[in-house]
Amino acid sequence: MIARRYLVCAVIGLLVSCAALPVRAEVAPAPSSSIVRVDIGLSEWFSQGETQWSHNASALDPNLGNPRSKLQYKDTGTNITEITGHVKLKNKVFFRGAFGYGSIGGGRLTDDDFLSAQGAAAQGATVSGEHRFSRTYSDIGGDNLWYLNGDIGMTTHTFPENTGSLAMFVGLQYWRERHVANGVAQAECTTASSPNQDFRCSPAGTVGFRNQSVITNTSTWLSGRFGGEVEYRVDKRISIEAKIAMLLSYLNNEDVHHLRTDLAQDPSFRMTGFGLGTNSDINLRIRIWDRLYLTGGYRVFWNRVLAGDQWKLYGSDGSSATASLNQFQTLRHGPTIGLTYSF
Repeated sequence: MIARRYLVCAVIGLLVSCAALPVRAEVAPAPSSSIVRVDIGLSEWFSQGETQWSHNASALDPNLGNPRSKLQYKDTGTNITEITGHVKLKNKVFFRGAFGYGSIGGGRLTDDDFLSAQGAAAQGATVSGEHRFSRTYSDIGGDNLWYLNGDIGMTTHTFPENTGSLAMFVGLQYWRERHVANGVAQAECTTASSPNQDFRCSPAGTVGFRNQSVITNTSTWLSGRFGGEVEYRVDKRISIEAKIAMLLSYLNNEDVHHLRTDLAQDPSFRMTGFGLGTNSDINLRIRIWDRLYLTGGYRVFWNRVLAGDQWKLYGSDGSSATASLNQFQTLRHGPTIGLTYSF
């Protein structure tokens, strides 16, 4: 947290100091061209992420609680490099695209499992009633994240004296995030002596499978985007930009549990569903030299399954079973800084 504060302060200080730099006049585009402006950008998004999901499989086995299992991938710090392009036409229509990629630099997986009251009695749990009977931690050693956005939009209103504008847009987004969890540290266990090995866990404090991959999780969101944006020019060199896009999304999430010999490995579990989300940005944009701009701000990506949800298990013997998701949600946010060149 302290390092992030220093980073944000440094970004703000750089933006303020650059505002005092001299600026050369812009060169107007050729009058015969249908293109008003083209922007090419390179930026860095210093993000923190979290993905969590849970499902209810109690209908498959009365020993299972609701939820049956809950997994949380947390503190997945990722520095994402993004390349953007933006083309604005004379008829106020614009096109833009963005590609971002980053390696996941760490984090922790918390894996919780639950029993029903009947299950607690049947499995000889040391705690009675419905409860969490197992909690384990695993380190997230990788892997990566990438996304691709494409939009088409139109300027719908220009402020007096050309001090800014409003615009609307629609588009598509593909988002893919992959985590690899290593090792298992048992934090809680109430069924170490269960007669059923499917419910038996290691005593609390046990650490095993060090530096070994235990779960690989790959989530993809395919989203339709629609939203609006506003730009307000403080003066000829400085402007404030804000953009919000609503997402109508489809999730496909796959888990591979490498230590489970009773499960298939391609994948072990699959989760699907339809949801809502948002991409939100706010930026300060400063012209620092001729057509070169410095940008800095904050960005949020969020998606959550709300309908048509399904959790599916694939057994190593070819069998399968389905249940409903209680929750599936992805959140990523953090400061951004970048450079944009206009011509």
